[in-house]
Amino acid sequence: MAPSTSTLSLLVVLTVISTALNARLYHRVLQVSHKLSGPQRHNLDYPYDPSEVPGYFRPAAMTFEAPDTQYPLDDDHKWGSIVAPKRGFIRLGSEGAPVSLSVYHQLHCVNGIRFAYVATRDGLFKTEKARAASFGHVNHCFDLLRQSMLCKADTTLIPAGLATQAGVTRRCRDWEQVRGFVDENHAFWKDVPYIWQLPSMDNQTSSTHGYNGW
Repeated sequence: MAPSTSTLSLLVVLTVISTALNARLYHRVLQVSHKLSGPQRHNLDYPYDPSEVPGYFRPAAMTFEAPDTQYPLDDDHKWGSIVAPKRGFIRLGSEGAPVSLSVYHQLHCVNGIRFAYVATRDGLFKTEKARAASFGHVNHCFDLLRQSMLCKADTTLIPAGLATQAGVTRRCRDWEQVRGFVDENHAFWKDVPYIWQLPSMDNQTSSTHGYNGW
């Protein structure tokens, strides 16, 4: 005996409801799993020495702009803001061992190259010693950035003839979440001192590179 129209209608409705509930459940599982696998506690004792911040950072997208008018080359404050306080150094483990995040070392280097260019262009170096110190830092930064870019080996496709890459969208790691993790780490360890000093900034001033001190 063939099923009645009302029975078929009920089965369709139940199927739709079941599908919707499964989709909702799947979405919730993803949310919970991402939350559980997010950046770990700042004082967690690791059974190994981590090579990256342990945990999960959300994916994000960035569409390139050219020119990017938000960052004028002569705006030291604006460029300094791209580097997290303490130059991106954080503390991990139960004793708060100091480590730095590569992204902020790289951004610090980009800012250092920018400053050396602007200072040379505008005659801001007061002595040859200051200029030599800045260019010594730049030489290190060129090496660091070259190796960092080779390591990441970005395979985003760029249309032929689009030298500026304006309008090209790249898949990224959520840089705002990374910055938030660094800020939370600084707040967590704020009143816990330890004997350690950041490397010398040589002749580069805090206003030049956005270094806020420990």
